[in-house]
Amino acid sequence: MSGLLDKAKSASSDEKTPTEKKTQSATLLSKANTANAVVVQQDGPDIPMILNIAGWVIIVLGAIFSLQGGGFGLIVVLIVLALGIGSIVQSQRMTGGISPLKTGISVALAFVIAVGPYAAIMIVPTNASMAVTEVTIDEDQDVISFVVRGSFAEADAKIYADGIEVWSGSKSMSNDRASFDVSIATIFQGNSLDYTANVVKEYTIEVESSDGQKVTTNIDPDFTTREVLNSATRVSKVLKTSTSGSGGGTTSTVTDGITIEAIVGLFSPTESEQDGGGHTLDNLGLIPVTSDYSFKMTIKKGSSTKYVMPTVTVSGLDAQWSSSLTGTQYGKANGWLGMPGTASNDQSTEYLQKDDFYDGSGCYTFEIEVTNQFYPGDTPTTYTSANSWELDWHPEDSTQDGEMTTC
Repeated sequence: MSGLLDKAKSASSDEKTPTEKKTQSATLLSKANTANAVVVQQDGPDIPMILNIAGWVIIVLGAIFSLQGGGFGLIVVLIVLALGIGSIVQSQRMTGGISPLKTGISVALAFVIAVGPYAAIMIVPTNASMAVTEVTIDEDQDVISFVVRGSFAEADAKIYADGIEVWSGSKSMSNDRASFDVSIATIFQGNSLDYTANVVKEYTIEVESSDGQKVTTNIDPDFTTREVLNSATRVSKVLKTSTSGSGGGTTSTVTDGITIEAIVGLFSPTESEQDGGGHTLDNLGLIPVTSDYSFKMTIKKGSSTKYVMPTVTVSGLDAQWSSSLTGTQYGKANGWLGMPGTASNDQSTEYLQKDDFYDGSGCYTFEIEVTNQFYPGDTPTTYTSANSWELDWHPEDSTQDGEMTTC
């Protein structure tokens, strides 16, 4: 009897074994699947972190918009702020729920970053929300331009010369900016700089906004130094050697003319011509005048005119004239400038031949007359300089020439 009972227990034990094995297998498979799921999740992108970073980037972008002084509008700033906060909140939801404290701190910080600059500018009306920028000059159009920036409806601008109003204008703001163009001729009341580069007349721009703000800025004195007040000449002899007769013959050197240079701008009135055709002025002593003007040179012996050179026109610093030898020529009016002639030497430098102006020994005056386009008052100004030298040239031998002294 006990034997039959043992066999029954053994059979029962054998019947349960497959079930237990199946349960264990299912458990292991579930664990394996879970492990695999964890591995897959770890290998994929961290969406909550990406949303959190994106949210703060959007908020910083809103701060940049806000710093433009409201140029993008408050509605745009608020929309950007909402998008940023939305991304941050969504990232918290995906990481296991929203913490009221954490969310409140994030929203407050985001609001300060994005809207704070806008609020500071709009609520506190200081000159920091208004500026005059991009003060430039257009030499081709002869205008001074500037831009007014700020968050208001209109800008009233005035220009003063040493405190005296010389121009005014008003414009409505568009996208928080307004551009002004002012003709130089309407404001020019005399040079800002003298020959020592000291400011002797100050030009200022004053702007008042429709909400009562005011700002003032100075115009670059180089822009408002427009009138040429000084000019000068220097000369040097040009020698020509020739041979006459056969078999070498006789060689002679004579003075065939002079090269002539002119300089215009601002420099000390104490500068003067020197014996030998030179001048005390060097390029470093010149304050070039960037403007529009013209000048012509006349050569006289006593009161008699012996030669008149082609007129030189200047725009900005670019000089232009017509040469009888080479046609239209160009140069820069920021130093000594070679004048046109009637012949050229071996270096292709033009010079004025003796036969075109020389009328025997005597005192020759080289006179420059400058005509300015910009000048104070209603009457155009002309300024004349005169440098003179004794010219006494031997017809056959330059070594017999008289000294070229000032006269």
